[in-house]
Amino acid sequence: MPSHVDEFELIELKERAREFLLLDVNENQKNLVATVAQSFADALFPPEDPNGPPLIWIRGVLRNSQPAGFVMCADQTEQQKDPWLWRLLVDKSHQGFGVGTFALNAVIERYRELGMQRVLTAWHPGEGNAEGFYKRFGFKETGEKIDDEIVAELKL
Repeated sequence: MPSHVDEFELIELKERAREFLLLDVNENQKNLVATVAQSFADALFPPEDPNGPPLIWIRGVLRNSQPAGFVMCADQTEQQKDPWLWRLLVDKSHQGFGVGTFALNAVIERYRELGMQRVLTAWHPGEGNAEGFYKRFGFKETGEKIDDEIVAELKL
């Protein structure tokens, strides 16, 4: 019997952006990752940053043509020398199927192609966080914190 193979695609959030507002994480993850709506708000009205406003790159992740995940990065600018993976969210009904792995691989490949030396991310400390997920890709803690989040880097 043939096994089902999921198809993944990274898309620009244009006419389908509203569909991604419906993505939701498991209850125990709600305090660990912002919603897509909050991410849109942060992209439009970013928090004050001494490095200046971020240059936002947002994509939706489709699994078998259905909205399954969301990724938001802050690209390199003259003031912000390293790109940031700012948000990565996988809908609770699509977790465990490789959506996050696909999205993170796409982000890493994008920054490699752009000639970046590293990419940064951060996670909240505590149970159920994304630390193990990021460390499996080679992210290492930098020793820095932003608010209460642990900053990590992946050298490219």
